[in-house]
Amino acid sequence: MKHIAPQVIKQASLQQTHSYFWTARMIPDGETYLFGDNKISLATPTRGKSRHTFGGKDRFRGSSRADCDGILVHLLHCFDLTDNDLPFDLPGMRWLPLYYCFDFRVNTIGYRFRDDESLEFFFDRDDPHTSEKEEWPDDNYPLEFPEVAIQVDALTYDPTNFDDVKVWTGVFGIGKLSPQDQERLRDDTLQWFEICNAPEPESEEELWDGAHMPFMQGRPGSQCMNPVCEYSQQERQGQLRTIAITGNTPVDGVHVFGPHGDGIMFIFQACEKCQTIRVENQCS
Repeated sequence: MKHIAPQVIKQASLQQTHSYFWTARMIPDGETYLFGDNKISLATPTRGKSRHTFGGKDRFRGSSRADCDGILVHLLHCFDLTDNDLPFDLPGMRWLPLYYCFDFRVNTIGYRFRDDESLEFFFDRDDPHTSEKEEWPDDNYPLEFPEVAIQVDALTYDPTNFDDVKVWTGVFGIGKLSPQDQERLRDDTLQWFEICNAPEPESEEELWDGAHMPFMQGRPGSQCMNPVCEYSQQERQGQLRTIAITGNTPVDGVHVFGPHGDGIMFIFQACEKCQTIRVENQCS
């Protein structure tokens, strides 16, 4: 477990992340966080050798433009699941690739693992907030991102610690907080409604729906993208688990959503039933 002093780097300290999210800037433009069962890891560029990468050549079958009915998907990260510092695993799988489609014809995508080397993609074609023609965040948008080695460090997270839970309520919930700390978080959430000039919640359920940090637009969707999965026919909390978030600059010098894309968060969830990955974006 890695412990990093607060003064070293902003990304690696949960206390600094707390102030980072809870003030004006709440989306990690330059950080990639990975989540497991009350576990958090941080993925950052490294100059050393690593089994994890950002960008580079896509080696998975099923991800080409031809395979995806004319849609180009981009490989963001690829993680080697044998690394013990990763907070999760996918039974029977060696690699976890993280993809997104930056073509404005699609906002939400999904993909399932046929096996350890091939994928099947799904696209939300009914989203009204998409363009009819191929369009990209920037002129001369790259076909792939430059390959960069990535290191993964486990961070400390205590589900009974108020400050930790306050930052990551939308990921882990509040179930292990003491009743006293749950009441503190309730008061903070009410204060947050006031800061945002939002209407006062009319019920406890609506109030706790507002405790969703680090997600600025609320908890992400919970419907599986795999059309043959029973979880695709319904939407209920808990059937998808958040496994990763990243932002516009996962590595120095690369703005995946273009030069004006700061404030974008990409959210990766895994279906508990079929392990299909669902990806969507939120912005501040």
